[in-house]
Amino acid sequence: MSVTPLTVEQYIQAVAPALLQDPSLDVYVEMAKERTDRGFYGVKYNHAVALMAAHIAFRLGAGTLGAGSGSSEGGSTGSVTSKREGDLSVSFGTGAASAVVGIGDADLAQTRWGLMLISLRKGCKPFFGVCGSRGCNGR
Repeated sequence: MSVTPLTVEQYIQAVAPALLQDPSLDVYVEMAKERTDRGFYGVKYNHAVALMAAHIAFRLGAGTLGAGSGSSEGGSTGSVTSKREGDLSVSFGTGAASAVVGIGDADLAQTRWGLMLISLRKGCKPFFGVCGSRGCNGR
């Protein structure tokens, strides 16, 4: 029995539902596809694209994308390192996130979607053989 894979939009509905209302959604998805290797992620490609699209949208300022994750800025990660009341200023540190990601993943570590993508990527093991690269689950 073959299971139909979820679409990018179905994943976005689950991880960042507010993004579905953004008029630039198609642009964020296209940007994410340009940064996501289908051969590496295999059957997890649509999931990876959705996480990358949410990460890109948040980093470009597309609102809070569903605040309520424990921080005042929906997707921000890290602990509060400084606050200021007059003219309101809050700074987030990398906190525990820096211990679990490499230096090349510093940008991804700035949002919960980026951290989820790093976690998803750790579950993918590319296979290099005679026929080339295969992504997750040997597909």
